[in-house]
Amino acid sequence: MRGLGRPRFHVLACALALLPVTTARADPQASLGATVGGAAMDVVGPRSTWGAFHLGARGDVLFLRSRPGQWALGPYVDVATFAFENVDAGGGAELLVPASDDVQLVLSAGAFGRSGLGRSFEPGFEGTLFGGTRSYNFHSWYGLAVGIFAQTRWMPESPATFDVVGGVQIDAELLALPALFLYDLVTR
Repeated sequence: MRGLGRPRFHVLACALALLPVTTARADPQASLGATVGGAAMDVVGPRSTWGAFHLGARGDVLFLRSRPGQWALGPYVDVATFAFENVDAGGGAELLVPASDDVQLVLSAGAFGRSGLGRSFEPGFEGTLFGGTRSYNFHSWYGLAVGIFAQTRWMPESPATFDVVGGVQIDAELLALPALFLYDLVTR
């Protein structure tokens, strides 16, 4: 009785081996950009709401994507400041949802820590929605990301705070283009 299951397994393995094999190419695509905008601080909580200038940087790597118009998943890291009074650093996971070949939505969620504003280090959670272009580069591992974003940041420490942030994300490569252009002019 023990040997009866083995021939079936070998037949199934041989049948699967005869199926056509396709190559799946899904190289990672990384991006780095600056985030600039505004923030409404302490929207919910005992303190009064106040507005602040937001400046930050965000980097990510997306996997499982081999062309435009495909979903992708990967990690991100970010660092930000509000009115240069604090520093938030965090990271988590993000999901790219293609709206079209040219427009993508990126949903992300993760944890962060805040230091500053007369407080000690405080942990929190963040969620971000990015809408814009997230190119797929067929010739390199780097893809451009330009668009708008909305973000929430919640810190459960007592007293709990809830911040809303919004602005634009501009790719670091686009920010470097004027300097590269001037360098090219000077070295000719």
